[in-house]
Amino acid sequence: MTDFSFGREIYRKLFHLLILVFPLALIELGRWKTLSIVAPLTMIVFVTDYYRQKYPKIQFYFTKFFSTILRPHELTGDHLCGATWMLLAASSIFLFCTEEIAVTAFVILAISDTFAAIIGRSFSSKPFFEKSQIGSAAFYISGLIVLFVCGGMFHSRLWFYLFGFFALFCATIIEARPSFFGVDDNFSVPVSFASIMTVFDLMWNYSY
Repeated sequence: MTDFSFGREIYRKLFHLLILVFPLALIELGRWKTLSIVAPLTMIVFVTDYYRQKYPKIQFYFTKFFSTILRPHELTGDHLCGATWMLLAASSIFLFCTEEIAVTAFVILAISDTFAAIIGRSFSSKPFFEKSQIGSAAFYISGLIVLFVCGGMFHSRLWFYLFGFFALFCATIIEARPSFFGVDDNFSVPVSFASIMTVFDLMWNYSY
């Protein structure tokens, strides 16, 4: 299967929005209770995803149940799927970052990545690295909205927004050029945003 239709892209991104449950859980349950759920789930999904590459029977059922939302390179079993990368990102970010940063990073992944994919494929525009200009613009603009919404929810300081503009710009570049790090953007986008924001937080202590 070499083609990933626009209809399947829509379906995948609707499923992708379900990851909003993770930042919501972080807000409601706190860091350690959320990690007590996310960390074991990450391990289970990672082990299953890894061993499907070695055992055809696991790969058969994996493909049977998830073929609708998986990209062609994920179906081959030669690469970890996006959900595995997302869970690895969640476990890392929720462990090391403040709630303010972790929630914002994951909402950006859920919302901005969805807008970038759908708008980027709906309208033609010039290329921007490996994606499109309009798709990357949709990512950044929707990311700014997320930044202000999350900042308002956490009563963030001015520095949160100023550093957030820069971190979001970097995440936009990374989303547009996934080959730069060579890992799935479900990992590279939230981790890059959260890492940059955390470095600034350690230097200026702006987080609440």
